[in-house]
Amino acid sequence: MADTVTNPLAELYSERARRFGERGMSNPRDSAALISFFAGFPDPGSLPRNDVAEATRVALERDGEWALQYGASSGDPELVRELLAKLKRDQGIQAGAENVIITNGASQALALIVDMLVNPGDVVLSEAPTWMGAVRAFDAAGAETREIPVNEGGLDIDTLEQELNTLSETGRRAKFLYLIPNFQNPTGFTTTLERRKKIVQLAQTHNLPIIEDDAYFDLRYAGDTLPTLYTLDDSGLVMYMGTFSKIMAAGMRLGWTIANPAVIRQMTGLKSEGGTSPFASHVAAEFASSGTLTEHVHELRTLYHSRRDTMLKALEASMPAGTTWTTPEGGFFIWVTLPDGVSVRELAPASKDKGVEICPGFIFYFHGKGDNQIRLSYSFADEPNIQKGIKILGDLVKEQLTT
Repeated sequence: MADTVTNPLAELYSERARRFGERGMSNPRDSAALISFFAGFPDPGSLPRNDVAEATRVALERDGEWALQYGASSGDPELVRELLAKLKRDQGIQAGAENVIITNGASQALALIVDMLVNPGDVVLSEAPTWMGAVRAFDAAGAETREIPVNEGGLDIDTLEQELNTLSETGRRAKFLYLIPNFQNPTGFTTTLERRKKIVQLAQTHNLPIIEDDAYFDLRYAGDTLPTLYTLDDSGLVMYMGTFSKIMAAGMRLGWTIANPAVIRQMTGLKSEGGTSPFASHVAAEFASSGTLTEHVHELRTLYHSRRDTMLKALEASMPAGTTWTTPEGGFFIWVTLPDGVSVRELAPASKDKGVEICPGFIFYFHGKGDNQIRLSYSFADEPNIQKGIKILGDLVKEQLTT
């Protein structure tokens, strides 16, 4: 009934709200009723309920009066300390508390950076395809987004260099370059070390800030760990984003940015809610300090590695000739390119009617494309359902090809 009532606020919407547009509600509970390859939801059975309950008990007994109080604007000091120790141990990032801001997930971190840097009409550079959240954020800010393609080796360096030179020749400057160098969302590609070094070199030459989104760093199943752009840069141009959503629990809503202290202070000033969830931060700090986080990440690698392999085998067995897909070294996603003549705009609803939820490729681009591509997540469905769902999907693709 409510949808049939005229919206009395529609004519009052801001330009930013109009650019964002409406958004359907995404609910993991709804996806649980389907074989869902749609979103990067963590596996429900892997969520560490008992360990989080114990960390909560300890945190409240030890420091409950502050866990339940308003918190420090840039982040709870205990969580910051544990995060810095983890980043030094695992990512090789040397940083201090002045380099850290804790945010309501990595999505808020990106939103704060965009608010800090982008006015309508400003040029930003982004890999494409890329995370749908970045597509929405840049579009809503009114940015002129210029796409840099990705391939098996990661971000296309020649296109990046050409775009930077064109901007320089026309007297313009990009506000930043956004990229996901490890197990890129949606393609699963990883940017090689050679390209990482070249990206940093170009950024320093053109004074180009970089947003390095590294949400899946810890979930590597093959290949060698590569240095972050943040550690390769000595000029303070890189802003390094991460999250506890994939390695602890998405419901904690805890992310972070590591950057130049002046940048962190400016981002902190944009946080309207003040300190991000002191309660969740105290629990996460205890979860990390007890060693449970390290153990849990190891378990997750084993789980998702097996699911990746199951999906790859199912694609090989079920998809028709002309279909191609990526083989990610980590993360949650496989990027599938369908044969000529298959449209995801028809495939997605047909698939959902059969109980299989997929993510259409066109939502990962800024300027169209992607109608013959899909992103498949192997994080949420178990292995029998992965096999079943890919078989259903393959049959639907074959059906489109014969009609």
